[in-house]
Amino acid sequence: MINCIIVDDEPLARQLIASYINELPELHLAGSYESAADAFTTLHNQLIDVMFLDIEMPGINGINFVKSLKRHPKIIFISAHTTFAVDAFEIDATDYLVKPVTFDRFLKAVDKIIKPTGIKPIEEFPKETASIFLKVDRRLVKVDFSVVLYIEGMGDYLKVHLMEKTYVTYLTMAKIESLLPPSKFARIHRSTIINIDRIQYIEGNVVVVNGVALTIGLTYRETFLKRIN
Repeated sequence: MINCIIVDDEPLARQLIASYINELPELHLAGSYESAADAFTTLHNQLIDVMFLDIEMPGINGINFVKSLKRHPKIIFISAHTTFAVDAFEIDATDYLVKPVTFDRFLKAVDKIIKPTGIKPIEEFPKETASIFLKVDRRLVKVDFSVVLYIEGMGDYLKVHLMEKTYVTYLTMAKIESLLPPSKFARIHRSTIINIDRIQYIEGNVVVVNGVALTIGLTYRETFLKRIN
């Protein structure tokens, strides 16, 4: 998981980048701030891997803020102008995005960070198990993977839909994804994981599992279709 923060004095710009981050399972948004001063404490108290940083902000600008830090995460600058690009790359910025930032351009910037992290391909995962224990109310319930239809994310909670019942458990999508056998389950949306064996058919951007139509997110479509083929 790659921890990210956003520092930008424009609320709409922060919301846009946050929505992009939430589309990628490898990224986790650890904070969103309107000034460098607000982000300072987080940078010193948490392990942050990437900072999406505006340049022209009240108080200290983004470039000077980076220069003031003894240690800093990877920096992806975001600016309404190209004027500061040379200065940005002189302090080893990973990328420089010009507003308004498109999702395609965002992905290209993030790809420079994700590739070197050594995320394991499917064949490198440990030997797969056949079940998982989920905390439901006060009990640990054993759930066989074979009876799971799909999983819905609801913030810090999950709905695990089985063939005959549904469990609600306190768990994040990122955590459950790391516990599931990757040959059997696929993430099709930032809030949906499906059991590949339970797919009935796919039509357009919809996959039907046990009669339930589930939307395939744009970010996940290409990877998902490669997996099932």
